[in-house]
Amino acid sequence: MRGFLGGSYEVPIAELTERSVVRFACERRKTLLLADLTGSALKALGLNNDISASADYVTSQAWARAIHGASQRWDGIRYVSRQMNKGFAYAMFKRSGLRKLRAEKLKARQVDDLCDQFNVTAV
Repeated sequence: MRGFLGGSYEVPIAELTERSVVRFACERRKTLLLADLTGSALKALGLNNDISASADYVTSQAWARAIHGASQRWDGIRYVSRQMNKGFAYAMFKRSGLRKLRAEKLKARQVDDLCDQFNVTAV
């Protein structure tokens, strides 16, 4: 991303047109167990949203490694999205058993709709 200029975020068009929607499946079980790094669960760990608010992933990756190593039961983590603080993001561990079903490039209309929704100008 280039930055916030002239009232919108400027993002190189190649970064937008190379994005895909990826679908996954898990054959081992229907429900995955995720460590919750949101809300009161996050506060109970003595943390705040700084863990997911930075473009520097050193801290968040360290926490993911610590959770991964703490117990085999965790399939991944759930945290507050840095880009959309009312939404969640997920980091899945390889041991979760997820496998990629397919990846589909975003269609031009989808890119346009997302740009409108998030105030992005393709440059």
